[in-house]
Amino acid sequence: MPDREDDIEEWSPQGPVTELSDARSWALVTGATFGRIGVSVDDQPEIFPVNYFSNGSAIVFRTASGTKLTELMTNKTVVFEVDASTDEGTWSVTVKGTAHAVTDDFEVPDAAFTALPDWVPTEPYVFVHITPTSIVGRLFHHHVKLARRD
Repeated sequence: MPDREDDIEEWSPQGPVTELSDARSWALVTGATFGRIGVSVDDQPEIFPVNYFSNGSAIVFRTASGTKLTELMTNKTVVFEVDASTDEGTWSVTVKGTAHAVTDDFEVPDAAFTALPDWVPTEPYVFVHITPTSIVGRLFHHHVKLARRD
């Protein structure tokens, strides 16, 4: 995965947009804990909310048996999205990659066990690891200074 090292200032019809460096994008992903995983279910796109953990180079989340896990094992290509609004603007980061069920707890960082919320499981947990192939982050600025006409 090539690394974008610098932020790039751009313009869109909605106003100024900053395309974020890979490092800044990963910092935002690592600093959050709630995102959405996109998969293909019966050749149709589906999005599932998940709590997750990121170490800055991969993403791990927990799930149980069901549609999401079944489809992840059938079609390992996924998209993962995280976003938030701040005083500075709204940011969005999209990570594309491949997902696989973790078969050995050794593959799960210790921090993931404590970072993910304690839910009462009705089924045994399955950890899923996303190996990224690309990351794209954007910051949409809220406050645009407009030129005044006199």
